[in-house]
Amino acid sequence: MHGAMQKKSTSANLRPKDKIKGTRKLESWIGAFVEQTECLDSPSILRKWAAISTIASVLEQKVWIRTSRPLYPNLYVLLLAHPGVGKTRTVREARHYVQDLPDFHLAPVSLTFSSLVDSLVAAKRMVVRLPDSPLEYNSMFIAADELGAFIHSYDNEMIAGLSAFYDPDPYSQSRRTRDLKIQIKSPQLNMLCGSTPSNLLKFMPEGAWDQGFTSRLLMIFSDERIIGDDFAPKPHNYSNELEHDIRIINSLTGEIEVTSDYREAVNNWRALGEIPVPNHPKLLHYITRRRAHLYKLSMISAIDRSNTLLVTKDDFNRAMGWLLEAESAMPEIFKAGAGNADAQALEEIKHFIMINQGQKGVPEYKIVGYARKLIPLHSILRVIDVLVGSGTIREVTSTVKGQRMFKVVPDESQSE
Repeated sequence: MHGAMQKKSTSANLRPKDKIKGTRKLESWIGAFVEQTECLDSPSILRKWAAISTIASVLEQKVWIRTSRPLYPNLYVLLLAHPGVGKTRTVREARHYVQDLPDFHLAPVSLTFSSLVDSLVAAKRMVVRLPDSPLEYNSMFIAADELGAFIHSYDNEMIAGLSAFYDPDPYSQSRRTRDLKIQIKSPQLNMLCGSTPSNLLKFMPEGAWDQGFTSRLLMIFSDERIIGDDFAPKPHNYSNELEHDIRIINSLTGEIEVTSDYREAVNNWRALGEIPVPNHPKLLHYITRRRAHLYKLSMISAIDRSNTLLVTKDDFNRAMGWLLEAESAMPEIFKAGAGNADAQALEEIKHFIMINQGQKGVPEYKIVGYARKLIPLHSILRVIDVLVGSGTIREVTSTVKGQRMFKVVPDESQSE
């Protein structure tokens, strides 16, 4: 975690040099994106964070705030919701606004770690900003509809690489097969992906929540389901004003200054213990990066509304609102993911017993053989006990000594 802001901040009424590259058409790019994409019938919080992620992606390493070292506004954002709520449409809509930007690099959707490194090597940028020295770095935006399409299975090398490319520290890799040494001076990734809670929990092994990658994730969850009118006239999603302004945002460069009231707000929050602190055990390591997330979101808030590279108390409040809104729903991800997976497994096991029980029932070994495809081995007997205890299935007399047999208990509500 970066230390406290050490650079002397500007006073509240002193404005640093404006880096104006054009006149904006919108008061807020994020607000306009949320409004423009209302017809997607996707929860507004998902559309808002897609917009936040889009701004982060185009800022790359062109703007920064200085704490103990330069901090850049890149983010790893994961949109989480149940199937059919518009995650895919939201990610694609965000991608539309960056795919034609000059010298902007979108990552391929499906990657191995080696191909990720190769793509990042090719994503080299040199930004001329006379009379200042040019900026040289490698930046890329991963915008994948589904996390599973980008990373097919949990891979330690890929996860470690994503953690490494969150901060722009020098990276090197040697490849024996091609006698090649790869060196990237300042690599950086932005990420916007979608997933369901159950797929996320299946993807992430239990120990992964103690690792660096998950501490960098901003997980945005909604269980809201928007019921739209499929036949209502819908406006064209794409906005020329959004395209115009994202190009201006993409052209901004330089260090972002902080006002004294922003610095005071941060220090007061820290003095109070950075409350409210998430208390879910899987978020223990995420907590260590909350302050960095706040600073990154503050930069995005400032640039969302102005070409002036300055964060104020208003940006602190706005960024804090975004962060707390996201964090308040994070514990629900683990309930929704585990609940959906367990409930589905119970229903499938019940269905298996029902269609195979005949007159004598289904032997336990067959149920175990089927259940092992759905749930971990150590959970199978517990799940059978849950089905028995809930009155869903019952044990019946077995003609084979020592072999338990089970039948589904008839649903009384259906038999009436």
